[in-house]
Amino acid sequence: MGFQYRCSLRSTKPPVAIHFGNDDVVRLMQISGEHDFALDASFEVLSTDDVGLKEATACFNSRAAVVSVPSSEILLRHIRVDYDANEDEVVQKLCGQNEAWSSASIRQLPIFTSIRGGPNAKLQQELLCVGVSHGIIDRCVSTVERAGMDVRRVTVPVHATLRAFDKLYRRDGDETITSMVVDLDKKQTIAMIAHGMNLVVASSLQFKPTPVAKQQWSSTPALIRAGDNGSNFERRENILPRGLAETCQTGANFNDTAFVEELRGCIRHHSTLFPERAIDRLVFCGSGALQTELCSSVANALGLEGYIADPSAWIRGAEELASGPTWTTVAGLCFAHAGGSQ
Repeated sequence: MGFQYRCSLRSTKPPVAIHFGNDDVVRLMQISGEHDFALDASFEVLSTDDVGLKEATACFNSRAAVVSVPSSEILLRHIRVDYDANEDEVVQKLCGQNEAWSSASIRQLPIFTSIRGGPNAKLQQELLCVGVSHGIIDRCVSTVERAGMDVRRVTVPVHATLRAFDKLYRRDGDETITSMVVDLDKKQTIAMIAHGMNLVVASSLQFKPTPVAKQQWSSTPALIRAGDNGSNFERRENILPRGLAETCQTGANFNDTAFVEELRGCIRHHSTLFPERAIDRLVFCGSGALQTELCSSVANALGLEGYIADPSAWIRGAEELASGPTWTTVAGLCFAHAGGSQ
């Protein structure tokens, strides 16, 4: 689901992951290692601080960068089209509700294929379309290039966020887990439903968390060893999954029923497409996920087991510098390109 910006030879050094957040903060991270990831460096810089961004990028040992645009700037829509529909027909249907699709770089993710009833039945497919305007891509790329970096790929947060859970999906049976991931941020909330690492539903929601004073992340992630070699972690038999910190279950009641109903709508959409699969867990990330009582109340209202994402549990040395749900997307961007820039 990446938006290729520039082709290049594979690098021996992992690229620097750069995510433009909805909280007007650019987060940068570089990790090393193929299986046991370690933090090389991480920084938070205001998006308007070109000097600070240049100083931050100078601290990394690679000039290659992969960039994730703000989630508030992406377009998301599920559509049904004929299986043999061409690109122009897809764009035309997308523009029927929002003309912004006409000037966007679009990726089509096939989700579901079905037969339309009637005398002239025809094979159809459901597509999840993700778009980013060319202007947003150019703006993010130029900002990073002014800081002295070479942008190799531009992608979207829905892809990078799911990749943050990469180590949860490396054993038999992981593909059977159905997760609902809710990215709560200052300007945009996005709900995603995935079968293992396979994204099947994504929707931009109206809800925006109420801004609060900056909160510190102090939860200690569960790191339960499954073997003597220290390379695997148990995630079964009711043991807390690695990288998911349990939310408090006795928070104040959350009375924004509109938000809960939006999430229920996403669940109903998923149930229509995949009636045999139920949601196994609800995971919150983004700056809004620092409000653990809100997350707990929403999980309770939906009757789901709720968690807060903390990708630093998979990255040695990140506990102090890059921990908590605000680092989920940029960490996932690192995992997606840990083998080097492409």
